[in-house]
Amino acid sequence: MKLSLIKKPVSVIMAAVLFLSLMTGLFNFRPQTAHASTTEQTRFLQLYAQLKDPANGYFSAEGVPYHAVETLMSEAPDYGHMTTSEAYSYWMWLEVLYGYHTGDWTKLESAWDNMEKYIIPINEGDGKEEQPTMSYYNPNSPATYAAEHAQPDQYPSQLGGQYTAGKDPLDAELKATYGNNQTYLMHWLVDVDNWYGFGNLLNPTHTAAYVNTFQRGEQESVWEAVPHPSQDDKTFGKANEGFMSLFTKEANVPSAQWRYTNATDADARAVQAMYWAKELGYNNTLYLNKAKKMGDFLRYGMYDKYFQKVGSAATDGTPDAGTGKDSNQYLLAWYTAWGGGLGATGNWAWRIGASHAHQGYQNVVAAYALSDSEGGLIPSSATAGQDWENSLKRQLEFYTWLQSSEGAIAGGATNSYQGAYKAYPAGTSTFYGMAYDEAPVYHDPPSNNWFGMQAWSVERVAELYYILASNGDTTSENFQMAKQVIENWVDWSKDYAFANKRPVTDAEGYYLNSQGNRILGGANPQVATVSAPGEFWIPGNVEWTGQPNTWNGFSGSTANNNLKAVTKSPSQDTGVLGSYIKALTFYAAGTKAEQGSYSTLGGEAQVLAKSLLDTAWGYNDGIGIATTESRGDYSRYFTKEVYFPSGWTGTFGQGNTIPGTSTVPSDPAKGGNGVYASYTDIRPNIVNDSKWQYLLDKYNTSFNKVTKTWDNGAPEFTYHRFWSQVDMATAYAEYDRLINSSVPTEPVAPKAPSKPSAVAGNKVVDLSWNNVTGATSYTVKRAATTGGPYSDVAVVTQATYSDASVVNGTDYYYVVSASNVVGESPNSPEVHAKPMDVPIPAQGDLVVKYRTSDTNPGDNQFRPQLQIVNNGDTAVALSDVKLRYYYTIDGDKPQQFNVDYANIGGSNIQGTFVKVDPAKTGADYYLEISFGAGAGSLAPGANTGDIQIRVNKTDWSNYNEVGDYSYDPTKTSYTEWNHVPLYLNGALAWGLEP
Repeated sequence: MKLSLIKKPVSVIMAAVLFLSLMTGLFNFRPQTAHASTTEQTRFLQLYAQLKDPANGYFSAEGVPYHAVETLMSEAPDYGHMTTSEAYSYWMWLEVLYGYHTGDWTKLESAWDNMEKYIIPINEGDGKEEQPTMSYYNPNSPATYAAEHAQPDQYPSQLGGQYTAGKDPLDAELKATYGNNQTYLMHWLVDVDNWYGFGNLLNPTHTAAYVNTFQRGEQESVWEAVPHPSQDDKTFGKANEGFMSLFTKEANVPSAQWRYTNATDADARAVQAMYWAKELGYNNTLYLNKAKKMGDFLRYGMYDKYFQKVGSAATDGTPDAGTGKDSNQYLLAWYTAWGGGLGATGNWAWRIGASHAHQGYQNVVAAYALSDSEGGLIPSSATAGQDWENSLKRQLEFYTWLQSSEGAIAGGATNSYQGAYKAYPAGTSTFYGMAYDEAPVYHDPPSNNWFGMQAWSVERVAELYYILASNGDTTSENFQMAKQVIENWVDWSKDYAFANKRPVTDAEGYYLNSQGNRILGGANPQVATVSAPGEFWIPGNVEWTGQPNTWNGFSGSTANNNLKAVTKSPSQDTGVLGSYIKALTFYAAGTKAEQGSYSTLGGEAQVLAKSLLDTAWGYNDGIGIATTESRGDYSRYFTKEVYFPSGWTGTFGQGNTIPGTSTVPSDPAKGGNGVYASYTDIRPNIVNDSKWQYLLDKYNTSFNKVTKTWDNGAPEFTYHRFWSQVDMATAYAEYDRLINSSVPTEPVAPKAPSKPSAVAGNKVVDLSWNNVTGATSYTVKRAATTGGPYSDVAVVTQATYSDASVVNGTDYYYVVSASNVVGESPNSPEVHAKPMDVPIPAQGDLVVKYRTSDTNPGDNQFRPQLQIVNNGDTAVALSDVKLRYYYTIDGDKPQQFNVDYANIGGSNIQGTFVKVDPAKTGADYYLEISFGAGAGSLAPGANTGDIQIRVNKTDWSNYNEVGDYSYDPTKTSYTEWNHVPLYLNGALAWGLEP
């Protein structure tokens, strides 16, 4: 096997003293801690200065961040002076840490204002309506179905009624909260300098214009996409059709329309940044509320593309139209999109979600911020907090399900197999009814091969691990999952990351051991290296085989021994490096927060992070930290592979006719009947780029058109991508904040205790709350009325207390504060309990846990969510088990029982309505839930997973759940609840009847 060493790119080392003198006048720097400035803090501010220096060219005249300083590039954007929602979200992150390090938060607010103006398509106060017909949207008919196809050649896709879209459950709620349904999300792609030439139709005072590219399925790479305007009045494209007829086919002439698409990871990153702003001292509620609003609308990214019930197409390829939230995947799918008509007849609008969820797009920090009182960004809409709480757990389960035996995270899952709701192949692993997908969304190249998808995503898990550990939450299931995922991932990835060494690979990019053998996965690989002072190397790609085990909940999860990851292609990608360093840094800091000092692996992560930061600085060329890239894929600038259907011809924004006259026939094997054009056929202005002649000469002298290889080397480019520079800048800033700032500092008073709980018993109230970092004692306080005044009951050192000085039948209201030598925290949130002299509930090995996602007691449905847990040592057949949910019917009418989701299968669950006669307090009916043989048995230590029930009357009249025996709106996360009794073989085995 041939061995090769990776070529080192040129790097330029800067003299820091020049920047130190610059910063003195530029920043009016105000340190946040008493110790002297560190190397990492200094380098963060130097990079910040480079990013903001107009001479370096990161921002347009309108203040919009470019995707990159350079223009000749094609990756997700096909031109460097596009921008993306990704770039904007990174800008927020940059300004948050600048605000923390300097005390100047005005830059963050200015960045958000610019985002609102140029990439969130709303009326930002200038009178220009950029979603002009959204008010015509009908949530009972969100969109018309069109299948996704395997090749761009199979488009346009037929619009039709093969599957009826489900109902959108969010629209009414969002209108009630905000007064309209103008979607407060970023569109993903903007032509900053109007290079395409389409212009901004709905706000012509802006140079920056909303555009789009990808529309034609999993094989449509950037090299096969057709750029088009997001506001399409048919001025461009095919006469009287615009660009619409490239993508969808309908009976009538396509209508003029506007349409936008978000990238869920970018909006979530913006929310994540604002969470950290709040945590680090920012308190302007105007902008924090904007982040909450963004998170509120971001819930559309959780929904199936056509609001189809999750998992309903798995067996027969026929999906069921969703109602309520049964089309909610509780994962961040790839996008959500919305649009509507233009002109006098444009009185219509539509909305879709996405059916494919990629691990790389999940954001557990955003989900935490939007769902937890400690996160502080719970949106205003009634069910938003609960949706995000569900999503937080679901995302953590997703990572756990997808973690390979090595520690890498596999691709994701889909609710629409092959984009057309096809039945899942036999043996397909599933996750809450969704099918495993090795490469969700796109296959050219496979979407989960790039190591950046690992570093981006798992860095957020590292953040959550640190957050929970710092808050004293070290026992919850969410914490256990976050810790397991990040610990396994760091243990895997560190073996392939090097500072001042260069890994040895073969010609195909496989890492080699000292015997010259390929390393094909496995634990603790020993990669051969050579000394390379000043260099850094991290993984570039990951190859996948196998699939995970079908998911049955965290408590029942096992190692994915059949899911394998092979790490390949060492890389010097600076942006990915920044994310990777932050993952290491947050993990290291998390181990210290959890146990008081770094764990062994945490210490290794901290040392590796520091070494990578130090070596990366040597690549700072005065504009930013950048390496030279070999771009073998740039032969595709000259390849004719952009498909146009036969007879389709139109006008591009640069004035040319597309596809032009130099096309070649399409490949019939790909399913189309048309022609292929090249990048330059569509975008002729690229030949005026200052780097074009270099690329053209290199192509003509080096590219072998027979072998498709570069005989004399591929073209090389040095790029300064905005997101990459911010990732590196924030890596320095976070290392300084989390590691350097961990030196002894002046003690501070502890935070308020979080998540208090009060459980009433007979003449006793049992209280508990989360541990608080730095607290030495807790004061329990009690009042007879809500809101106080409170009297001290006890001072304790543990996060629990049993109050036995209570009288049955009396209401009590509790708060808890934390104290140390410095002082006392504010009070915790208030909890209520009313002790009663009640019968002792039956206690057995089977336990019922309950929560509700419907905290409105007066609507026309009730929605308990249940789990059964087997704490015994023998398996129990679920067909022998029944549950009873007691309630008042509030007007006797026929009722309907629905299972919105059940891990054990909704068809295995039956519901029977039984009238309670005579009525009891809080109950004149109960719902008896039973299980068929197909539900199987419940093993020792296992649980059933979610059982999501929905009940309504046939006339849809309202219930009044206030005082219902089994209803508790305070239980929004799973809690043992003895008011839902369990019966085994007909006898009460657990819980309490009314």
